[in-house]
Amino acid sequence: MTKTSRTILLATGLAAAIGFVTAAHALGPIETRKATMKTIGGGFGGVMVKMVKGEVPYDAKAAKEAYDTMVAAAKTIDVDALFPKGSETGGDTTAAPKIWEDMAGFKAAMAKMKETLPGQADNVGKGLDGLKVAVGEIGKTCKACHDTYRIPKM
Repeated sequence: MTKTSRTILLATGLAAAIGFVTAAHALGPIETRKATMKTIGGGFGGVMVKMVKGEVPYDAKAAKEAYDTMVAAAKTIDVDALFPKGSETGGDTTAAPKIWEDMAGFKAAMAKMKETLPGQADNVGKGLDGLKVAVGEIGKTCKACHDTYRIPKM
């Protein structure tokens, strides 16, 4: 697969993911938050981390598109709408009960993500070395939240 076709494929997939997140808002909070997190995770782990690890060749345009998709998806997160009381279970959710026990802490963690993502724009644009810095910073924020507010996948 050529670099151009790979970029087109990634861009098409990311555009579809944004559309899915938008459509998911009509489905309910659990489905919407799962779709939103999958979109963010797809850009992060599915594109940026793979480039940093050398699993796929570095592609500045694809990295930027993945990053932009993550930022756009994060902006759609409304904690009160996506994590209302009563959505603690069902829908095969991996949201930990700790979210509802410590809503203030969870909101702070989500705010940290929303702050960290846009703050990495310059690093994403600085080649593979910059992308490594961005992945490190974004990854720390994701991990901190997942370690506390997500049920580990078995």
